[in-house]
Amino acid sequence: MKRSNLAFVCLLALIWAVSSCLHRNAALSSGRISPCDPALVTGTLPNGFRYLIMENKTPKNRVQIHFDVFAGSALEQNQEQGFAHYLEHMMFNGSRHFKPGELIKHFQSIGMDFGHDANAHTSYFNTVYDLVLPGGDQKSLEDVFVVIKDYAQDALLLESEIDRERGVILAEKRERDSVSFRTLKKTLAFELPGSIIPDRMPIGVETTIKGANREKLKGFYDRWYRPDNMALVVVGDLDTGLAKALITKAFSSMKARSDLPVTCPDIPWTPHTGVKPFFYAEPEAGTTEVTIEHISFEPFDAETVDRMLADTVLYVADQIFQNRLSGMVQVRTGGFTGAQVYSGTYLRHVKTAAVQAECDPGDWENCLEQLSQSLKQALKFGFSQAELERVKAEILCALDAAVQAAATRNSSAISEQLLAALNHRELFLSPGQEQGILAPFIKTLSIETVNRAFRNNWPDDHRLVMVTGNLPAMETAEARILKVYNRSQDLAVLPYAQKSPKSFPYLVLPEARAQVVNIQDNVNGLGICRMKLANNIHVNLKQTDFKKGRLFFTAVFGSGRLGIPKKFFGLDSLAVSTVNSSGLGSLDQEQLKAALSGLDISLSFDIKENHCRLSGQAALKDAELVFQLLYAYFNDPGFRAKSLALEKVRYRQDYERNMRTPDGAMQIQAARFLAGGDLRFGLADPAKLESITIDDLSSWLGPEFSNSPLEISISGDMNCGEIKKLVKTYLGAMKSRTPAISLEPLGPGPVFPKGETLKIYPDTRLTDTGVICLAFPTDDFWDIMKTRKLSVLAQVLSERLRNSVREDLGASYSPYVYNAPSMIYDGYGVMNFVVKIAPGMQDTIRDRIINEIKDVLENGVSPRELDFVKKPLLNHLNDLKRENTYWLDSVMANSFRYPERLEWAGTLISGFSGIRAGELTDLARQYLPLSNRALILVLPSGP
Repeated sequence: MKRSNLAFVCLLALIWAVSSCLHRNAALSSGRISPCDPALVTGTLPNGFRYLIMENKTPKNRVQIHFDVFAGSALEQNQEQGFAHYLEHMMFNGSRHFKPGELIKHFQSIGMDFGHDANAHTSYFNTVYDLVLPGGDQKSLEDVFVVIKDYAQDALLLESEIDRERGVILAEKRERDSVSFRTLKKTLAFELPGSIIPDRMPIGVETTIKGANREKLKGFYDRWYRPDNMALVVVGDLDTGLAKALITKAFSSMKARSDLPVTCPDIPWTPHTGVKPFFYAEPEAGTTEVTIEHISFEPFDAETVDRMLADTVLYVADQIFQNRLSGMVQVRTGGFTGAQVYSGTYLRHVKTAAVQAECDPGDWENCLEQLSQSLKQALKFGFSQAELERVKAEILCALDAAVQAAATRNSSAISEQLLAALNHRELFLSPGQEQGILAPFIKTLSIETVNRAFRNNWPDDHRLVMVTGNLPAMETAEARILKVYNRSQDLAVLPYAQKSPKSFPYLVLPEARAQVVNIQDNVNGLGICRMKLANNIHVNLKQTDFKKGRLFFTAVFGSGRLGIPKKFFGLDSLAVSTVNSSGLGSLDQEQLKAALSGLDISLSFDIKENHCRLSGQAALKDAELVFQLLYAYFNDPGFRAKSLALEKVRYRQDYERNMRTPDGAMQIQAARFLAGGDLRFGLADPAKLESITIDDLSSWLGPEFSNSPLEISISGDMNCGEIKKLVKTYLGAMKSRTPAISLEPLGPGPVFPKGETLKIYPDTRLTDTGVICLAFPTDDFWDIMKTRKLSVLAQVLSERLRNSVREDLGASYSPYVYNAPSMIYDGYGVMNFVVKIAPGMQDTIRDRIINEIKDVLENGVSPRELDFVKKPLLNHLNDLKRENTYWLDSVMANSFRYPERLEWAGTLISGFSGIRAGELTDLARQYLPLSNRALILVLPSGP
């Protein structure tokens, strides 16, 4: 159980992960003076190099590694801004054991995918290198420790490579510039006046990036990359004793290369007093955000059990307040379209309590007033025992679920948690330990303690009142914000009026039951049991041990986008969000959440190409609840006018945000252009929303829920005999459904615009970022081997683009190629070559793409480049086969209409491993003639 997040703090988490230089986490030290997961092996070599090792068998033959260097942008001098991040890039561009260009090929040769299995990130206080090994044997560990030791002390930092990588870093800087990033910088400067933090964004500044050379980078490298300023996290399917011995052997000889002191800078700021308003207009934002916040300085001390308990009390209080705000969003109190509450510490010392709401720009005053009064109400009157009991039940349920799943925790999740504990100086506990500490505490937690903690978290010495987003510039904006806030504080508030709870389940089952008319065990040797009931409901069951104590389920019904009414062309996402926020017919979304508190289940609705679906997961102990919920959704679905009204506003906000960014503009227009203008593709203009009513939605989806062909698939840690009993009880009680038939691909489908060009000019202030997309028509989904080969061809071409555009030209951070085959339009699919570009580079990048295609057409795909792609792919496919979601989404779901999906599962590995270079060459020559291409250019300024 972790702290809840506010939207802007979520953004922070993407930009930095808090750590410190040379700190010693008491909980993770070899002395272990605080509780710690007993499976964790820790130690410190004589030179100060630390290691943290943990054996974990899920997934098999995988080892997660994080090499954590306590050196980030906060440690840079003014003339070094961006150097920590620059060094991160340079670790992949030549070292003692790997010449420039060799390291990525080495990773690929052993079955690692660059980007997915080998990556890195830089934050304010650390730089972390992430590796996922395809094995934990001695050779694999020895080899990877050679790589890590090269990272630590043996980077070549060649001037030629520094010059070449400069373009990639500047491209990354362009791509990361966004509304959120610009708002964050302005907000940080307001929140932390006088601190260096707002001037130390990890990406750096253009002047220092352009001025970086070997001498400057090596100075930073030698000072901060030293054994006593590093830690190595190793988690996975390995022998901890072997790993410890190999780490000792590999890293004991390392020494510091600089006598300069290694000290962390202070990040203090001028403390706030009184009420301080802040306004920042960002016309490209889709919403206006209103925030009320309190900030104070917090010592960066190691977490103790007492502090964990105190933080838990605040988490409980915040969750109660969050539940109130979520209810306000549903009825659009104050014009809210979203609301979050957060308290916690970030950037080591910044302790914050904040509440935030999103709204339309014209609603900001009402939004601020309602947000202010809600906070005032909570502080004055506190929360109720009933509200506390709901949150208690949810936390106790989460703790129990974590214990049940402990034996099959994923190594990736464990290693990320361990890395966070190291960098945040938090306790690292096993699920059992955490439950042992928190469960008794939660059960006895009083409402008086919660209310007192919430009030103490909001001292009245100051308030930061911030309004940002897509408002027009306002004269005396801060004065207006202050006036509205002060006015809201003068208004009287009443105690919170809590709604009466409703119970679930509420439907009465009929006496009659449809019988099972057909059952097949171990279909195609896949361990799948298939059932058909007399009411035409189909069921697929697969017992697995992938996740202990968990069930995963998917209900497939209806025809999805294949049967979408013309009125909803381009608006299927509106339908999805409306159904998800409507709840059930007799319980709205918030009532349903309250009724299910303490029960471990999640469920969501979606519309796919050829079906609708309800999918989710639950604890095994809540298996009956899965069937009760499915029974309720198919017999009493919810379609609420208030939910449609809310989702219309959100759709318009998202659309307006998208139309002002290169990626968003592509999302709106590209798919429709590549479909020859077919209105079923892309996103509809918000003007179309006005004609949509809740009756329209229920007329379309109501019959899909109540009468269309239905198939329910369940995969997980279950006793199939017990699940079959629930199938008969609940699914057998449902009325007869329409028999299932195969849904044939539509024809004629969309017409690909061969030879045509679309130019898009987003209404944006981002004048240095564009996108080029070169697209080719391919084929639909249903020839599975062709689809597999086209996906591998796309990966081969992605690798060629990476080498040509990123590594050679240094012109883009992450070019890629993907094939998108249609399941519903006969013969329709598109292969897309996508590159983000700087202004004026469109012709150069287009020519690079064309040259790579010409080379494939003339000289073919080589076996060597195919092998580099196939090895990582096969490793990931083997992992995929041990995921419940694979068996649900790719095998069982919709197999009642398309039984060939069950056959494809048996050829997944053999099919991909048998792909040959010549076959890819033939497909390239069939589908990638240059005369077939269409071109999309997203340019930052008009013609």
